[in-house]
Amino acid sequence: SRINEGVMVNTSTESAAGPSPELLARAFNAAPNGFVLVDKAGLIVAANEALARMFGCTVDALTGSSVDALLPGPLRTEHAGLRDSFMAHPEPRPMGAGRVLFARHADGHDFPVEIGLNPLPAAQGLLVLASVVDISERLGLESAFRGMFDASPYGQLIVDDAGHIVMANRVLAESLGHNRAALAGQPLEMLLPERYRPRHGALMHGYTLTGEARMMGQGRDLTALHADGTELPVEIGLSRVRWNRQLSTLVVISDISVRKRLELELRQVNADLQEFTYVASHDLRSPLRGIADLIEWIGADLGEEVPADVTRNLQRVNQRIQRMDRLIDDLLRYARAGRAATEFTQVDLHALVKGILELQPPPPGFTVQLELDVPPLQTARVPLETVLRNLLSNVLKHHDRPQGHITVRASVDDVHCRIEVEDDGPGVPEQARARIFKLFQTLTSSERGGSGIGLALTKRLVEVHGGRIDVQSPVRDGRGACFRFDWPRFKRRTSHDQV
Repeated sequence: SRINEGVMVNTSTESAAGPSPELLARAFNAAPNGFVLVDKAGLIVAANEALARMFGCTVDALTGSSVDALLPGPLRTEHAGLRDSFMAHPEPRPMGAGRVLFARHADGHDFPVEIGLNPLPAAQGLLVLASVVDISERLGLESAFRGMFDASPYGQLIVDDAGHIVMANRVLAESLGHNRAALAGQPLEMLLPERYRPRHGALMHGYTLTGEARMMGQGRDLTALHADGTELPVEIGLSRVRWNRQLSTLVVISDISVRKRLELELRQVNADLQEFTYVASHDLRSPLRGIADLIEWIGADLGEEVPADVTRNLQRVNQRIQRMDRLIDDLLRYARAGRAATEFTQVDLHALVKGILELQPPPPGFTVQLELDVPPLQTARVPLETVLRNLLSNVLKHHDRPQGHITVRASVDDVHCRIEVEDDGPGVPEQARARIFKLFQTLTSSERGGSGIGLALTKRLVEVHGGRIDVQSPVRDGRGACFRFDWPRFKRRTSHDQV
């Protein structure tokens, strides 16, 4: 091997000081990294197979040629000066520290490399042993990671084990009101409220010892410090990554202030609604019962000889009392519908609808067609049954003919079961399609029998269980309406399930 020529002073087969030159030559050629020996004039004394493969040529072609041929054109003119500088002060060191170096392949393309330099005394003078590593793949992975890091819709930081920010993405900087470049090198504590800082160092140290990917501060409300001094609620995920050859921590920070505000508003609305309905139930039912008792006593005092007009008016009062009592019950049901049911069971949709029709059979002259050949649902039975009962009752109540046809059909996708209740009634006017799902809204002002809560309750039940509902009208020939809603097929874990 050419590495023996003029490099090894001891040419004996065995040496008491160490392995033979032949063994070292084989190790040189078998090394997985590229190695090249260069003399003071810049000529290649020896190169191994890994380096030859890296540059797309043979060892014989490299030996004796100028090392400058392995460099991109612009670097060749200045390389002689750099080589002389190294020869004047030879010491092991990386070449081009802090910069990405490039080499020239035999086919003309440039590729990134890392180069380490080591002076090596030899018979013909000082040689330089250069180790060359192709870092194209590593830079490609780093570039891909940086691209995902920068483009992430979530705020992200990389923090070293000393607790300093290595880099931050745009979303993080904007959400916390900082200049992105100015964050680099700053202590992570600057993003924490003052009260968290005394414990933060110990917590981060403990995390670096375990290193498992996890959410930070589970069960507690975490906040981050904005540049203007205000705090915003966040969720924080931690994971260990290797960046720039060092183990670091990837911190993912999600601003959840909008979600927190909506959750708070929803809880407040539900609490206000429940408080109102329970108070209304107590404050209205008592006087209603008193009025009902008075009407009963008046009827008893009048005896049997009561004028027909008086009897009719007393009956009308009773009807209104009963209607108010039903309205209070409907309000209570609407308030209780603000929370998803948690008792899940397997529900056969066809059997469920058949059971509803047996308890509430349609009037003579009406037919109901069932197209419910779908797999059973893993869901809460009672709210789904309430929704279907309300829709079927609504269809029958608003039909304008003595005969009618109702179709109940279902289809499934990966997540939801779509259920449709279609009729051939008068339909729903376009201007009323959104209004009918609101509280105390009826289709026409002449509807005295309804409270205007049924469809509002239906919509509330569907949405609180993760679905949505709408109405399509007309269906055909200018008539009919189709109420359709999506209902989850499988049990979903919600924030109500978490203790």
